[in-house]
Amino acid sequence: MARNLDCIPYDVFYQVAFTLDCHDFVHLSRVNRKLHDLMQNESLARKTVEGHLLYTKEGQEANKDKVGYRKALGRLYDIKEAVATANPYSAAIIGYGSAFLYSGGVLCYVANNGIRALDVHGASQLEQVLNLHVVMSRVIPGCNPTNDATQISLMNYSHGVLAFLVEIINRQEAWLLAIDMRRETECGMGRLRLCKQLANQHRLFVRHNQSYLYYGTHTGASYHGHTQWVVNCVELATGKQMNKEPVQLHEFAGNEVGQTVCFGVHRDHLYAVTSQRGFETEYFEENVDWTSFYIWACVGPTANTKRVKLHRTWRRHHHEGPIHDSWTDISLQHDEATQQLVILECRREWHKGGSDHFRTYYTQTLPSPAEIIQGKPHGEHTRPTSVPDEPLTKTLDPSSKPNYERPRKRLRRHYHTEYSLGQDDPQHRQELIFSRTKLRTYNLSASAFVDLINDPCATPGSAIPHNRLRLRVVSRKRKGPIDELGHEGPAGLLYRPEMTDEDHEDDPPPGCSEERFTSRGVRLWPPDNAPAELSQLLCPSKRSGNVKATADDRTIIYTVDQEDLRSGMQAIVLITFDPALRLHGLQPLGRPDMPEIGPRMSLPLVSPTTNRREPSFQEEHAMYLDIQRGYWLR
Repeated sequence: MARNLDCIPYDVFYQVAFTLDCHDFVHLSRVNRKLHDLMQNESLARKTVEGHLLYTKEGQEANKDKVGYRKALGRLYDIKEAVATANPYSAAIIGYGSAFLYSGGVLCYVANNGIRALDVHGASQLEQVLNLHVVMSRVIPGCNPTNDATQISLMNYSHGVLAFLVEIINRQEAWLLAIDMRRETECGMGRLRLCKQLANQHRLFVRHNQSYLYYGTHTGASYHGHTQWVVNCVELATGKQMNKEPVQLHEFAGNEVGQTVCFGVHRDHLYAVTSQRGFETEYFEENVDWTSFYIWACVGPTANTKRVKLHRTWRRHHHEGPIHDSWTDISLQHDEATQQLVILECRREWHKGGSDHFRTYYTQTLPSPAEIIQGKPHGEHTRPTSVPDEPLTKTLDPSSKPNYERPRKRLRRHYHTEYSLGQDDPQHRQELIFSRTKLRTYNLSASAFVDLINDPCATPGSAIPHNRLRLRVVSRKRKGPIDELGHEGPAGLLYRPEMTDEDHEDDPPPGCSEERFTSRGVRLWPPDNAPAELSQLLCPSKRSGNVKATADDRTIIYTVDQEDLRSGMQAIVLITFDPALRLHGLQPLGRPDMPEIGPRMSLPLVSPTTNRREPSFQEEHAMYLDIQRGYWLR
């Protein structure tokens, strides 16, 4: 007798739920009515959240309240699908500023003489406003903001604390400040967490969490003449400098943050990763290499300033093809299922040296500080391997230091190629022009390339095309487990697990090595027939100007030029894929009584400070409530 899925006992379903993700869970609930009713069970939903989604925003909220797991799964599914299909829920202008920073769902932006903080994920109607004139005059010795020319650079935001750099131009001074921007600070703590004058701010970076703030510059001297990174650590609760002397990352190459090197905080430790090989003892020394590695270090909040140990993890084999360096980017992110720290790198490669080149995103996990202390091996290959027998080997001499390891096989879930070699028609690829690509990022949660591009379009009666900002998304999804067409073996059988080069025949296959993926194609938004008011919202002026953009798992925020704004000010545009993020005052797209863009958009935001009694910190209505320019898209 044939048996259906809904005949499986509940106890079995309960165990299966731990292996599902939100897509599996939702799709299974749509098989039939009985399964739909079963999948409404909170216990099953909780099991799924604990298995794959515990460290998402929704998973954390549900686990804290011990309820709402089914709702959390539905919301996560909607977000991921909206990103993967380039189908956002709303778009709005949420402020005007001269600089901005977006992190942890909070937007911080500079507007006139203030820094405003808006909880975007919480759709807050209030903003916390920091009066820069008052703060600088109080905490920076001898600073007179009225007469001194200053430049503000927003560096990092995390757990309610904003770190920013104040440069006093005429005095050639630089001060690093960390301010608590939350409505209410923790008991016994003031808002000022750090005020530090910097001797040199060359390539300054700042990373912090709720406990420690790390800042570093590319200013360290070395015996071989190369400049190196130096790092400092401060305890935010006390402002205490944790390290007696700056920690120097010896032999840690790379100087372009975001392209060849990246930094991130994980479990109170600073991780530094570079894709560049170490410095050579001879300035013009050349080496023959076959293999490239990630070089990384872990710096803890300690007074111990001894030489930091460098580790290496296999990255690529050079036979994979040359790299177009302009498209390379590298960052550190956290896995939403395990909270492991992950290296995420994009490389545009000429596949095996051929004429076809495209982008691929690669992921590589890093061990936790505890695993490093325990000495657990992680991606480091110690088995001796002789160099290959090929003509290039003949150029080696006794002084050469070649890097060679056998090419390694990657699991398919650890890389995502933008196009399938030989399968995608080049005419339908919608190739990018580098100079017109304003944002290049990868959404790990939705398995999607997400780009913000300038795609000019002709306007009636004008010979000059109007700039048009659009999203370009290339995503993928998992295939069914059955090889129906027989691509890898007999048709109708399950895909076989793939073995890596490190696996022995008697070892069990690596987890998830049987997964296969298929592309969902290239999607552009807004479409060519989009309403004019939407295109005007996304790009208010004929020329977009200097567009700066950033994104997280559910939103994209960027700045763009807009007419009638003061010099240096730009509109800050939000595009969200979260159906639950409902900003007040948005209107359905196409509603005829929408207000037109006018002078109201250039109203002053924060009045200059003229009264010494004016508070340094206050709460005001969010600026987007006055702007009133946003649309519900569906």
